[in-house]
Amino acid sequence: MRILLIAPQLGFEQSGAVVPGGLLNFGRCVARVLASSPSVHQLGIWCQVDPAGTEHFIHDMLRVHAHSALLTDIRCYGGSEWRLAADVALASAIKTYDHIIYLLVNQSVLSVIPWHLPYSVWEIGGELFRPVSRLKYMALSHANRLLSISQTTNDYARQHNPGLPPARIIHLCLEPPLYEPESKDDPILKQSYEPAQRKLAIFILGNMQKVHLYKGHQQLIAGWAEVISQCSNAELWIGGEGDGHPELKALAQTLPALVAKHIHFLGRLNDTEVQRRFQDCRAFAMPSTGEGFGLVFVEAARYGLPCIGGKHDAVKEIVLHNQTGLLVEQEPHEVAQACITLLTKDSLAKQFGDAARQRYFSYFQYAHFRERLLQALEMVL
Repeated sequence: MRILLIAPQLGFEQSGAVVPGGLLNFGRCVARVLASSPSVHQLGIWCQVDPAGTEHFIHDMLRVHAHSALLTDIRCYGGSEWRLAADVALASAIKTYDHIIYLLVNQSVLSVIPWHLPYSVWEIGGELFRPVSRLKYMALSHANRLLSISQTTNDYARQHNPGLPPARIIHLCLEPPLYEPESKDDPILKQSYEPAQRKLAIFILGNMQKVHLYKGHQQLIAGWAEVISQCSNAELWIGGEGDGHPELKALAQTLPALVAKHIHFLGRLNDTEVQRRFQDCRAFAMPSTGEGFGLVFVEAARYGLPCIGGKHDAVKEIVLHNQTGLLVEQEPHEVAQACITLLTKDSLAKQFGDAARQRYFSYFQYAHFRERLLQALEMVL
């Protein structure tokens, strides 16, 4: 089978650095899964945003997973929508491929091109939590197959866009190493989570752009005085950056000084710094309302952390209430009470953390994602 994957961006820079981000993680994992299946003998990966000259990084990434007979065609368009569209039109006209997979609904509007090849579309979070344009609706409704990163995303998509067919749900995974096989001996899984030995801290890590302030930063900050009333030394660690940072910092500064001094804005963290915070904190919290999936909760589970998430978005498909963490309304008092529970009840925190790690080990690794995706595409594992 000849498959063409259309990606917005896989996140490779000309220096070889990789841009962090859940969408980019997801795209790289999809590419590697397709390369690994014996059903695919020709794989095109066309990236709209990645700059020209980064194709060899993508090739090197695929080589770790690709079967020996695979032919690849990797193209990076440096942001040119028109060149990408022209190449999709040509591939459709001369039938270079058998099937196209679009990672974003935005790009799937190319399906209006005459003689367009059969195609699949992924449903990914926010853009489907509201009515889509007529063109996007046509792209979704005419797709040969819809794939979704969560049941919640598909439910919202169908609620706001009546008539869309159900999608095949394929939960995501953490990304394996870029240029080497994934080790079966993950040292992080061997690190015991002992709440009493951790710092009395709650960690939140997330995009702080104003458009993403649905993640619960404000409610954590607003509820921290209540947390301090029960846990006088408790700290709130806030990792990430974005144009919403000044607004959040201003909110923290409205609190009494004895409370505000326990709220720490950490800025952008590199991988080593993120790892240290996961290893030092008592629990992870991001009581969001708009997550299409929530990969950071999977990352927290890998470290054996109990989590606090929101009740109404896709996080409930990762964090199981009263099993691997607590799901709450996005309201300061309820958020604060969940934090107090995990900061003060060591045995419960450990019970949740151990269950979260076991769920990661048995369901959220790359091998599990690979199996889910290839089964959905009816390809050889």
